[in-house]
Amino acid sequence: MVLALALLACLVLGTQKRKLPLLLCGIMLIVVGFQHFAVTPELAYRGRDADFPPGNTAFGPQARVFAMQQIFGGVEALKLLVGGFLTSYLFVFRSGRRLQQKVDAVDHPDHSHVDG
Repeated sequence: MVLALALLACLVLGTQKRKLPLLLCGIMLIVVGFQHFAVTPELAYRGRDADFPPGNTAFGPQARVFAMQQIFGGVEALKLLVGGFLTSYLFVFRSGRRLQQKVDAVDHPDHSHVDG
């Protein structure tokens, strides 16, 4: 969460304030908060319940742990997907546009100083 807040601060204080990177960073921060405060404690609680059942060896606690693991995996995949899209936007798309602008500036030279 500290890294997400640092990235958010860098994006806010950056010279070009784009909405998409801020939105993606905010989504990642919300997902990390949900994962840390909601999914992980519940998974730890359900895992202890499944590891040491109180006299009953029913399949119910194991099924709940498996469902929480599926939720954890889905949230982790969502976080990685959003992070990959943010990374590709910041490094690939933005640098490609800068290179294109530099090339366009060279394509239109100003020869008005030459006597013709």
